[in-house]
Amino acid sequence: MDSLSALVASMGLRGRVDLLCRFAGAWSVPHPEAPAGQVPYHVVLAGKGVLEVGRERRPFVAGDLVLFPRGSAHTMRHADGATLTFAEVRRPLGRIVEVASEAPHSEFDVLCGTFELGQHHALLLQALPEVVHLHTQGRDDYAGLHALMHTMRHESLQASPGGDAVIAHLSAALFTVVVRTLMDEGELRQGLLALLMDARVAPALAAVIAAPAEPWTLERLADVSRMSRASFARHFAELSSMTPMEVVTALRMDLAARLLRETPRSIELIGEACGYVSRAAFGQAFKRVHGASPAAFRRQAGGAASTTKV
Repeated sequence: MDSLSALVASMGLRGRVDLLCRFAGAWSVPHPEAPAGQVPYHVVLAGKGVLEVGRERRPFVAGDLVLFPRGSAHTMRHADGATLTFAEVRRPLGRIVEVASEAPHSEFDVLCGTFELGQHHALLLQALPEVVHLHTQGRDDYAGLHALMHTMRHESLQASPGGDAVIAHLSAALFTVVVRTLMDEGELRQGLLALLMDARVAPALAAVIAAPAEPWTLERLADVSRMSRASFARHFAELSSMTPMEVVTALRMDLAARLLRETPRSIELIGEACGYVSRAAFGQAFKRVHGASPAAFRRQAGGAASTTKV
C-alpha cells in the first residue's frame, strides 16, 4: 500500500451528504464555521454563483468542487452577489434533504456534505489550504473526479439498500482524489503531504505510518531514506516546520486518538500500539498534544466505554 493510501486508511475517514440545494432568482446561503475535524464541501452540478470566505469573493460554476479543510465560515450567493433573503422549501429526498427556492425552475444545483476526520487529524488538515477550489468542467484529466461527484449525487437521491455504505466509500474516494490532485499539481509545498511527495524523505514517513510502534529515532529515519542524519534533517526542514521526531509523535498521537475514540482497547494497549512502553509515558505525550489525558479524551469523544483487551 502506498503512503497516501495508508494515511487515508489510518484516518478512519467518514463522509456524508446532507443537502441538495436547488435555487433560482436571488438567493444567499450562509454556512457557519464547522466544528473542529469536520470538512464541509460543495459539489456544484449546475449553474453558477459567488463564494465569500471572509473578505475574499470568488466565482464558481458547474463542475466546481469546494472544500473547507479548516471548516471556515462562508456564504454562497447568486452570481450577482444577491444579499436578499428568499423563501425556501425543505423536503426529504432519498437520503438527504432538498432545499429549494419557490421559483418553479432551478438555475443552481449543488450537493452539500461533510468529511469527518475528527479533531485528532489536525496534522493532515494543517497541510491543506483554507479553501480547496477545483474546476473540473472541460478537463479530461478530472474525468474521474467529475464522475465521482455525479455518482455521489445519484446515490444520495436513492433510498436503495446499501446506499449509506456506498456513500461512505465514495466520500473516502472523493477526499483521496482531491488530495492526490493537489499533490500532483504541486499545490502543497509544506507540511505532511509535501513530505509524502518528496522522494528523499517520503520513505521514512511511509515507514512511520506503516509501523508507528517502532522505536524511531532520527538516525533510523535517515537510514530508511538512505541519507545521512544531517542531510535528512536539512531536507525535512525545507518541507516542514516540525522536526522529524515531532512528526513521528504527531502521527502516533493521531493514531492514539482514533483508537481511543473508535475501539475498546485498553489505554495500555493503545500506548503500546503507538510506541510507548509505559502508560505514564504515553499519557504525558498524549496530554501534551491533545490537552487531555487519554481517559479524559475517550470520555469527551464518546469513545468505546469498554476496556476489553484485544
